[in-house]
Amino acid sequence: MSTTATVTVEEIPFTPTPTPEDIKPGRRVRLVNISPASLNGLTGTTQTNPNTRATRLDVLLDESSTEFLRRDHRVGNTRKVKVPAPDVTRKLLTRVPNDCMFYAENDS
Repeated sequence: MSTTATVTVEEIPFTPTPTPEDIKPGRRVRLVNISPASLNGLTGTTQTNPNTRATRLDVLLDESSTEFLRRDHRVGNTRKVKVPAPDVTRKLLTRVPNDCMFYAENDS
């Protein structure tokens, strides 16, 4: 005796990866595929750049990402990123490539 089960899979909405030109200042982003690896997964807000066709933007990390970076032991092994000082609540990363950013408005 054989029965056939029907399985329904809920469709997950596809969110296309923004092209580097689509990353706008003032938006919350998550850093991905970036070197050094200690920056992967951190979130922050892109800063204003007068060049509208910029392929790199400054990112002001949020407080939790700054604290995570401060405690990450890998930061001491790279010259690209410095450990945030104890009095710094939000670290500014300069000239981050736009193709290493995803919008993170829906992150919690």
